[in-house]
Parts: sequence; C-alpha cells; structure tokens
Amino acid sequence: MDPYRDQAQPSNGLGIAALITGIIALVLSLIPVIGFISWLLAPIAIVLGVIGMNQRNQPRGTAIGGVATGGLALLICILWLVAFGALVSQMPDTSGRGGSYRSDR
Repeated sequence: MDPYRDQAQPSNGLGIAALITGIIALVLSLIPVIGFISWLLAPIAIVLGVIGMNQRNQPRGTAIGGVATGGLALLICILWLVAFGALVSQMPDTSGRGGSYRSDR
C-alpha cells in the first residue's frame, strides 16, 4: 500500500467559487440584455479570486482563472455600455425642441 495515495489533494474552495462565478459572468456578459447580471457577478468573482490567491498552502490556479474570467466579463460589460452610449448619442432628436435643452423664456 502506498501511504501517499490515500491523502487528499488540497483544494481551494474560494478559487473554485471564483472560477464558477467568473464563467457564469462571462457567459452572461455576452448576452445583451441579460448581461446586466454580470455587473454583479464579475466583481464577486474577482474578489473571491483575489482572496483565494492570498490563501497559504492552497493551489492558486482556479483562483487565477476566477480573476481572469471575472475581469474579462467586466471588460465585456464596459464595452457593451460604451457601445450603447455611442448608439444613443447618434440617435436623432425627436423631442421637437430643436436640440436645445435651455429654456429662453
């Protein structure tokens, strides 16, 4: 019998949670309307990943993956926000006020 074979491999629970949350945030960030959920999930994945990376004697791979997927999801959310803002700013003025928001009464 090998005494080392029965020992459990150390796992990083926070890193695994960060990776799962980051993957969900990344997938949801690609969907235009539902992607607003990623504004909440991406920072959670980043925070969990950073905490998971700072734990002693724990593997860091899943925590790094959680930070990376959370950061990428947050970047995609920001790109959607910029694209939506650019689209709205290019829309014609249909208010009938002539494009001026100032009142000259």
